[in-house]
Amino acid sequence: MTRAAAFVALALLTVGFSIVPPAAAQIYRWTDEHGTTHFTEGLRSVPERYRSQAVTVSPRVAPSPPVAPPARGPSRETFIRFAPGRQIIVPALVNGSTACRLMLDTGAAATLISPRVLAAAGVSLTHGAQAVRARGLAKDAEVEVTRVFVDSLEVGEVRVDRLMVVAYEMDMPNMDGLLGQDFLALFNVSIDAGAGLVRLDPK
Repeated sequence: MTRAAAFVALALLTVGFSIVPPAAAQIYRWTDEHGTTHFTEGLRSVPERYRSQAVTVSPRVAPSPPVAPPARGPSRETFIRFAPGRQIIVPALVNGSTACRLMLDTGAAATLISPRVLAAAGVSLTHGAQAVRARGLAKDAEVEVTRVFVDSLEVGEVRVDRLMVVAYEMDMPNMDGLLGQDFLALFNVSIDAGAGLVRLDPK
């Protein structure tokens, strides 16, 4: 099992909702005394004792003005091509405005998206966010991650609205996260490894 797939062991234990008034749009990264890395929106959201070591994180994609999602019929299907024998990387669109690259992982219970991408798409990482504990992301350690709602997540010609995803920065180059079963379970997924072709057909 890869480290990415290990996320799917995902024993997420809800520890409550953190409702914080919106702060500045700048995202900060800081590490607590246990070595856990956190992402938060606005310097005031960083605990005071960690503010001196907090660093800003620039989004990989500049925010775009909100775009009305295109109408998608429930019978739409989409095809994704990939290099046979390699990881399946799919281009995705968050909130109809921000592009990202996600690794398709049929074993992952949840979809992970980089906090940088979410911030660029206008998703608050504090207001209405849900803090949870997860295993399998950092060796055997339990880490705190944040779950947030995106208005929409599009892959090719299909879209899922109002999806809860996990904000997490994966240590994987050229990838912005994982596309997991919370999205994929809504489709019949067919993977032709020899032809390098994935088909998503809405159920």
